[in-house]
This record gives sequence, C-alpha cells and structure tokens, in this order.
Amino acid sequence: MTRTNYTLVTDFILLGLVDRLEVQIFLFFFFFVIYTLTVGGNLGMIFLIRTDPRLHTPMYFFIANLSFVDFCYSSTITPKMLLDLLSEKKTISFAGCFLQMYFYIALVTTECILFGLMAYDRYVAICNPLLYSLVMSRTVCLKMAAGAFTAGLLNSMVNTSYVSSLPFCSSNVINHYFCDSPPIFKLSCSDTHLNESIFSTFAGVNMVGALLVIFTSYSYVLFSIFRMHSGEGRRKAFSTCASHLTAIFLFYSTSLYTYLRPSSSYSLSQDKVASVFYTAVIPMLNPLVYSLRNKDVKKAFWNVISRKRMSSFLARLLEMKHKEKPPEQNVTKLMEFVLLDFADVPHLQKFLFGLFLIIYIIILLGNGAILLITKLDPGLHTPMYFFLGNFSFLEICYVSVTLPRMLTNLWTQRRAISFAACATQMYWFLMLGATECFLLAVMAYDRYVAICNPLHYPLVMNHKVCVQLVAGSWVSVIPVQIGQTFQIFSLPFCGSNLINHFFCDIPPILKLACGDTFVNEMVVYIAAVLLVVVPFVLILVSYGKIISTILKLPSGTSRAKAFSTCSSHLMVVTLFYGSATISYLRPKTQNSAGTDKVLSLFYTIVIPLVNPMIYSLRNKDVTMALRKLLCK
Repeated sequence: MTRTNYTLVTDFILLGLVDRLEVQIFLFFFFFVIYTLTVGGNLGMIFLIRTDPRLHTPMYFFIANLSFVDFCYSSTITPKMLLDLLSEKKTISFAGCFLQMYFYIALVTTECILFGLMAYDRYVAICNPLLYSLVMSRTVCLKMAAGAFTAGLLNSMVNTSYVSSLPFCSSNVINHYFCDSPPIFKLSCSDTHLNESIFSTFAGVNMVGALLVIFTSYSYVLFSIFRMHSGEGRRKAFSTCASHLTAIFLFYSTSLYTYLRPSSSYSLSQDKVASVFYTAVIPMLNPLVYSLRNKDVKKAFWNVISRKRMSSFLARLLEMKHKEKPPEQNVTKLMEFVLLDFADVPHLQKFLFGLFLIIYIIILLGNGAILLITKLDPGLHTPMYFFLGNFSFLEICYVSVTLPRMLTNLWTQRRAISFAACATQMYWFLMLGATECFLLAVMAYDRYVAICNPLHYPLVMNHKVCVQLVAGSWVSVIPVQIGQTFQIFSLPFCGSNLINHFFCDIPPILKLACGDTFVNEMVVYIAAVLLVVVPFVLILVSYGKIISTILKLPSGTSRAKAFSTCSSHLMVVTLFYGSATISYLRPKTQNSAGTDKVLSLFYTIVIPLVNPMIYSLRNKDVTMALRKLLCK
C-alpha cells in the first residue's frame, strides 16, 4: 500500500467488554467495588508493612513492592474502563493509548521479576538461613527492587516504541477495553510479523526467565524442606511459601494463556475475560492471599484496628521519634565536616596539588575553547554544536563544584567544610550530574532526528526547540535535587564528622547519619531511576533506531559518515555512564573508600578532561574551526 493511501490515526475507539447498556451499568458497579477493594487492600498492605516493626524483613519488603505494583497496575486500566462504561464516546487519544500500554507492559514485567525475586528470597531464607541477613541485606533488597522496576521500564520502552511505530491506515476501533498489543496489531495495515516476533520474544524472555528462577528456587526449597527431620519445621517452611505460590499460580496461568497460546486458538472474547482476571481480579486477590494466610500480617492488622493498641501504637511512634532524636546533652550538633580526601598519602599532597591544578587548567581551556568556537564560527551554528557548546559549559561548572575545594584542601591542609557549604556542594554536584544525563539524552535525540528524519531535521530541531530542550534539561532537575539535598541534610548527625571522600557525596554523608536512613536511601534510588536510568533508556532507544536506519543505507560511505557523527557522543556516554554505574550500583560488599575515590575522580575530573579531546580530535568541523581561531 502506498503512503498516500494512509489515513493518520489521531485516536482510537475502545469497544469495551459489552454493548448492552443494562449490563454496562452492572459492570460499572461490579468493577468499581473491585477497584475500591484493590486500592484499599494494596495500600493497606503497604501501610501495615511500613508501620509494624515485625514486618520490616526482606520478605515483606518485596510484598510491599508487589502491592505498590498491583495498585499502579490496576490504576493504569480500571479507571479508564469505568469511565468508558458510563460514557457514550469511548475514545482514547493515540498518545494516551500508547502511554497506557507503556505503563501496563512496564508494570507487568516488573511484577514478573518481583515474583522471581520473592522466590529467591524464600530460597535463601530456607536453604541458607544463617547467611540470610547477610545475603538479603537492606541494600541488596533495594537494588533488587530498583532493578525490577528499571527492567520493566526498559522492556516497555522497547516494546511500545515498536508497536507505536506501525502505520494505522484503516480502522481505529480496538476490540478490547484497554490498549493491549494483540488487538492493536490487528489494526495495522503493514506486515506485523517482525513486531509480533519481537514482542513475543521479550514477553517470553521476561515471563519464562522469571519462571525459571521461580522453579529453580522452589526446587531447592522443596528439597531442603523434605530433608528436615521435624514435621513442625516442614509445616512452618511450607507456610512461608504457600501465599507466594498461590499468587504466582493465579498470575502466570492467566498471563501465559493470554499471550503464549497458539494464534489459531485466539479469541478476543476469551482474551477479554482472561484480561479482566489478571488486570482487575488478581490485584484485588493478592492482598487477601498474603493476609488471610499470614499470621504476622493478621496480627499487624488487628493491632492497627484495635483502639487500645492504636493508642499504644501512636505512643511507640512518639517514642521512636524521641529515640531518633537523642537528648540535647548527648548530641553534639555538627557545624562542619572534615573532608579527608587524600590525607592517607601525606607525602603526595604537593604532587597531587600540581597534578590536579594542571588537569583543572586543561579542562577550563579545552571546554572553554569548544564553547568559544561553537559561538564564533558560523559553520558550527547547528543544533548538534549548540548542544555541544552547552555540554562544554556544563562540564566547566561540573568540575568547578569539586576541584577548586580539593585544590584548596591539598595546599592548605585545612580540610574543614561548613554544614551549609557541604549541602551547597552536594546540591550543585547532583543538579549538574542529572543535567548532564538529560543533555546526553537530548544530544542522542538530535542525532536520531538528523539520521532517521533528515528532511524534517531543520523543522523539528529549530533554534526555539533546541533552547527549550536545553532549558528543560537544566530546570527539570532543580526541584528534585533541592528536595533530595534537603532530606539528606535533615538527618541527625551526632557521631563522627569525618567524610572519607574529597567532596560531599551522598554515600559517605549517609554513613555519618545516626538516624534511620532507609527512607533516604529509597529516595536516592527513586531519583536515580528518574534522573539517570530514564535518560539512559532514551539514549538506548535513540541509538537503536539510528543503528537500524544506518544499516539500511546502501552506500558504505554514507554508513561511515553517519556513524562518525555519533561516535564521539557514544564514547562520552559510555565513559560517563560506565564509571557512574560502577561507582553507585556495584555490590555494597565490594565498597571501599579508596575505590570510591578513584572512580569518583574518573567521572568528576577525568571525563571532563577528555571530552573536549574526543569532540575535537574526532570531528573535522571542530578541528577546522579551532585552526581558524588560532590563525586569527
């Protein structure tokens, strides 16, 4: 079919579950009750786990995450379905449809992975009980949960981008009550075999991979349970797994039936019934499964609803609050911190001062030169070099937050930094680091438009859009980092004031806090997902499209030229994200202050040093502009 016959689809029509009005009214009240129970049950489970100290264990931490996923999962679909049941017009915009699909796939994938992690948690608890507290530490659990959500976002980004890129040129009527992939594939007027294959592959990898982890874990669990001599011990071990196995059976049986059954047996009416079960019924049942079969959850529930115990519960909260804030006579209020930086090598202080001073001067000159030539040379007045100039300015600011203070400490040997100055340094470091992530994503998007849509490039990437993208990269991170810095420095610091680092970074500061830092660590991980992982996913998606387009080019010369415009940016992304990921996401057991300092030096000093070299030595336009400037 030719392109001229395509009709641009701006919205879809969801047919819903049934056509008859009286049945729709009944279904509205039915699903409204289910959704109310789902929201109340899952939020109630999260509340119980957060407030009852006996439930502060890895198993209940994962249950709380599962409840949060179920709440979000149901809220992605059910409110729209309820609205459509009462509305004559059941339309959903193109963007709204694929946004619903994106969150739906992301949350389903996350739930699959969470079930696998929960099975692994039971394996460690039953098969290696002595190592349980060490293996399943709070940091490990946080990283596992963050990894599950990140994998869900990545998987959904890829799948949704492939489905949304299909041409829709005939009907816009979706025979379903939400934007699911099988009915949307049917609306496309192109060959969807490749897209369906990719979708099925990702679904298979996620679902089957998680199932393999579950089967392997429970095989070891069952083997260990049958080896127990005590019948009471076997019964107790089985009881800790029964709820999880029930939830797994409910979720996987309907999901596998819906997505992995043969296409010859596919029926939209059957698909709708199965979808209702795993999108509305299972999120409602999960809190019941984990509460009715769990004595600890039931005890925590009765503690909360009992008035007498409610008052003692509030008293305990007040007592905990007083414990977190010790009496004033026992607390020394910190007015300043001491940055140890490289105090462990006193004989190298002057050498390090000279080395870092030279590096700092080279960084200022290199990035300043890039900034200058992109402003002065008319040949570099393009979106790519506009972003490069902003990136160089950002690198100057980024390195100037930490390096001058470190040089002062090395020269004077006075390493004290005031409380306010430490907080200010952390804020600027986090803000500029997050801005760099977004700016790298913007630069990747610029390359995507230039290579994949060259005819629309001047229109899409006009000067106004470029300014807005850069301004958005700077402004969007400010409120997040203000909040993050505030919540870290609102912690009580009542012990040592020695920071074993050369600047005020989050991990060494959290080590000095004498209060509970669990919430703060959670906020840090959430901020990392939003400000670091999301831009990285956008970069991956952009370069996935770019590589696909380049490989389709007929000429080897054009392929080489297209790759050359991306190679510098790819090197910078690899250096920045590689060192930052190793620094912040490696296992806690491998952490050491010396390694942290070396890695931090790499992404705070070395990368800003080599970036101008990468962009100048590998770029003929920059090299020529630099020669013109020097000749003048």
